Amino acid sequence: MSLPEFHLSKPGVAFPATRVDNAEVIRRVRALYTGPESEWPTLASAIEHVFGLCKTQYRYLAAADEACVADYAVAAAKNCLEVNQTDLDEVDLVICGGIARQYFEPATAMEVAAKLDLKRTHAFDVTSACVGHLEAVQTAAAYLQLHDEYRTALICTSELAGPYLSYDVQTVRDLYAKSAGLTIGNGAACFLLRRAPWPGGGIKLLQIDTYTAPAHWHLCKVPVLGTFSSSSVELMRLGKLIPPWLKDRLTLIGWQPQDVNHYVFHQPSEVMVRKIMDDAGVPQERAVYSHSLYGNTASASVGVTFKHLLDERDVEPGDKFVLGSAAAGYSMVMASGVWTGAKHAH
Repeated sequence: MSLPEFHLSKPGVAFPATRVDNAEVIRRVRALYTGPESEWPTLASAIEHVFGLCKTQYRYLAAADEACVADYAVAAAKNCLEVNQTDLDEVDLVICGGIARQYFEPATAMEVAAKLDLKRTHAFDVTSACVGHLEAVQTAAAYLQLHDEYRTALICTSELAGPYLSYDVQTVRDLYAKSAGLTIGNGAACFLLRRAPWPGGGIKLLQIDTYTAPAHWHLCKVPVLGTFSSSSVELMRLGKLIPPWLKDRLTLIGWQPQDVNHYVFHQPSEVMVRKIMDDAGVPQERAVYSHSLYGNTASASVGVTFKHLLDERDVEPGDKFVLGSAAAGYSMVMASGVWTGAKHAH
């Protein structure tokens, strides 16, 4: 089914001030290590091996005393409004699509709206692991279609790992469930969605699709009052579902994978993204790779990676885009569209 006319803006992003390298993460693991000293070099080498496989180098991590989920979402939203030269009074809908939260109620979007000084708006959260931000875009499109009076949706996400990351790794075996957590980075991202094109450039959406395979729900979890764990090897195997689904969805709008100029994917690791490109038969340079700079920023990674693309590349009117993410659940979301408005020069 074809979409009504919806235009996705350039992203706004925000990060904590502290950039952390791999050595610092290993130091944090070392500080909690209580096993035999003779076994530490083997464990440290195994962690370094994980970082090498994923191409992890840096990530931003917020200190505990500055970790307010809504504040980073607000910073990304303000950046997005500025980048797209949009006034706040045009916003009628605020959706937060992140995983991180500091309370079960109210919705984080309510706090974001209040801190943006929106007096009246429709605000709520969408949560769906790492696909949450794109699911929120899809939800915003549905609400705009339902409500003619809504002009612009502000769609944000903010990922702060806080106490949910565990550096308590005592054995190489522990890495089976905890290695993915060591590649996590913090960050926030924001999009605007409306019916009219963005003069400075944006994506006219042609299609948004979701795929779910709920039988795999148990592979990645952050329990309430618990810490993040992920069966990374099994999750990565599910990546085989992405290329055929990508091809099938693109066929519906008359595209082939090779027709797409820019692939902006969630970044669990650089290797994973490169494998998707290979399996889809697409040149590697069509994708964007930001994992080494920011780590796995969960639901914020599509916005963060899109911003990285715009910082590094020129984009021409008519360029074809695919924005995609996969997440615990197991689920996938893909948005396809073409660049409209002005040429973007990096």
